[in-house]
This record gives sequence, structure tokens and C-alpha cells, in this order.
Amino acid sequence: MKKTKAAEEGGEDRISELPDALLHQVLSLLPVDEAVQTSVLARRWRGLWKGMPVLRLVGPKKRFPSAEDFDRFVNRLISVRGDSPLVTCEIEAYLTWDDYAGEPEEPEPNVHFHSWIHCGRPYRLRNRARRASCLPAPDELGQELDMRHCGFWVRSMSFPSLKRLHLTECNFPEGHRVRVSAPSIVSLRLHDCRGKTPLFESMPSLETASIDLSHGCKDQCRGGCGDESCEGCHGYPVGSYQSVLLNSLSNAVNLELKDQPKVYIYKRDLECCPIFGRLMTLLLDMWCRAIDLHALVRILQHTPILEKLTLQLRSDENFLSAARGESRKHVRIEQSFACANLKEVNIECEEKLRVKDKVRQIVKILSKSGIRNEQISVKKIPRPEGCYRWEVVSPRGL
Repeated sequence: MKKTKAAEEGGEDRISELPDALLHQVLSLLPVDEAVQTSVLARRWRGLWKGMPVLRLVGPKKRFPSAEDFDRFVNRLISVRGDSPLVTCEIEAYLTWDDYAGEPEEPEPNVHFHSWIHCGRPYRLRNRARRASCLPAPDELGQELDMRHCGFWVRSMSFPSLKRLHLTECNFPEGHRVRVSAPSIVSLRLHDCRGKTPLFESMPSLETASIDLSHGCKDQCRGGCGDESCEGCHGYPVGSYQSVLLNSLSNAVNLELKDQPKVYIYKRDLECCPIFGRLMTLLLDMWCRAIDLHALVRILQHTPILEKLTLQLRSDENFLSAARGESRKHVRIEQSFACANLKEVNIECEEKLRVKDKVRQIVKILSKSGIRNEQISVKKIPRPEGCYRWEVVSPRGL
């Protein structure tokens, strides 16, 4: 390639001749602290980083000697950028001992978080959003909030204009439910979070929701525990909330609901189950674990325009114990639902005898309610890796 006159004279190189918009995209691929360092390359690059549409504050422990240094850098960064347009801000906060130790005994307000959350939209925060009695978000936060590995030691959170809220592997308190207000939400994802399941207020604009209550969820009981404070056995406290999730999800068009065997949220919410008047696609992996399948029937009774239903069955501990109970006691199910728009039923299951028996029951229920066999498909899925069953046997058995 021929050298330009500027290059021959020791001036700017070809990269520097690119337009600002393209250089901003290139800088956006770098962590912010590295992007800032490009200011020393040449006069052309001075302050160029301020116009980046994406801020990536990641890997702080490798780049900053302490959390205080990282906080000072972020505060200075936001003030220097001023009102430059921002599309995405990703902050991986500096982990401290409290982040590993669990819920702090005496939460203190994070004095920087609220100012950081003002800086951009959409917004992504990893590792830390904690130490506040109430965590509000400004109206400027208008598109997406993606939070991973965060600890919410709070009483409530408010996102007035947020459109998408994604919480993955976050920690919530074990002693109370965090109340979440997000009236403009259109997409919600709550996956693998620990502690008490948060209490969501009305979401009238909700379109898509995916809820997966993991082993870390503290809303669990073994049933018949005798503890009068157990919500799984005795229901939610009188005079507080009637539903944790289902009522707030009732406006969803596409819905995925998953849980672990001992989690009782869906079971309790079904007692006052709302009508899902807009729901068109539904994925469930837990309703069919009940011995008598009443939960499946009840949810279908409240989905009048449902078009596609997906059921996922695995032979976990709870499923197998339920199947053993069926051999001793059969409960008659009254079918009183009519899904006139239901065109497709997908059953994903393991190739296990007890699972096959459950599939036959489901097909029988659907058939009696007008669903033809050609509308039902069964797909075999492999058992998750790392799942083993240990049995104690005698030396003679060996």
C-alpha cells in the first residue's frame, strides 16, 4: 500500500483517518480504562473515547488495586463524558468480602450506584448492586437492565420506564421479599436466583417472561413440616400478598415457568390463579410432577387463547416419588377446560418407564378436552450429565 503524504511526513496513520463514528465502534470493543489510554497516541485521539456509544467497565480486580480506586475511576469517567450519547453500559463491579460472605447483617447504602445507573441506557451491571434500603432507577433508564451475580440487600426496587429486566444468578434476602415495581416492562427474565423470590407488582405491558426458580431459591419446603410459618404448607401470610409471580405475569404473551421439586411458589400462586388472557405460548417443566396433574389442568383452565404448549418432564427425585404414589392411589381428574386455539403440544421427556406413564396420562387428559393425537408430539431428551443414583447394597448383592 502506498504511504499517504501525512504518513511520510510522520503524521497520522491510516487508522486515524477513519471517521469518528467508526473509531468509536473500535474503541467500544476495549475495556474503558484501555480506551482512555488511547488519548496519548496522537492529537487526533485526544478525548475521542468520550464519544464511545458503549462503556465496558470489566475485570476491575485485574486493573485496579482496590474497590475505592475503581469507584473513583468510574465517577471521574462519568463526569468527564458529560451528556455524550450512550447505548450500552456494562459494569462489572469490584468484588469485596461481603459479596462472597452472603447477606450483610447491617446493609449500608452504596453511595455510587444510583449515580452510575443514570449514565446510560440500556444498562448492564454485574456482581454488585447492594447495600440500600430502597434502590430506585431514574426515568432516564429506558431500555434494558441486565444484572448478573448481584446481591440485592434491599427492601424495594423501582424502574419506572424500564422495558427489559434480566436478573441471572443474583442474591436476594432470605428474611423478606424484595418488592419490584416495573410497570413498563415488556420482557422479564429471572433465572437461578438465590434467597426469597422477589415480589413483582403489576406489569400491564409484559409480553415475554422466563422464570426459572433454582435450587438456591429459599421458597422451599418438604411438605408436612409442621412449621406454622412455612408458606409452602400453610400459605402466604394473611393480609399481605396473595400471589408472588402468577398475578403479575398474567399479561404475558409468551411465558416459561420452571422450578425445582421443592419450590412452592407456583403451587401457592395457583390457589388464586388469574386468567392469562393474552397468553399464546407456554412452557412448563414442573406442573406435571404432581401426582394427580391438577396443576396442569388448572393452568389450562386459565389460558383461553393458548396456541402452543410445551411440557418438559424429567425423572427427578420428586417425580419418581410421585409416580410411586400413583401405583397405590389414583385420583380422578375432572377436565373442565377448553383450549379452542391450542394447535400444538410438545412433550419433551426422558425415556423412562414412569415418565412414559405420566405422558400417557397427559395425552389422555388432552384428548378428552378435544386435542387430537396429531397435534401432540413427543420428543425424547437425554438425562442431564452428572446425574447419578447411588444405592447401598450388601456384599452379596455386589
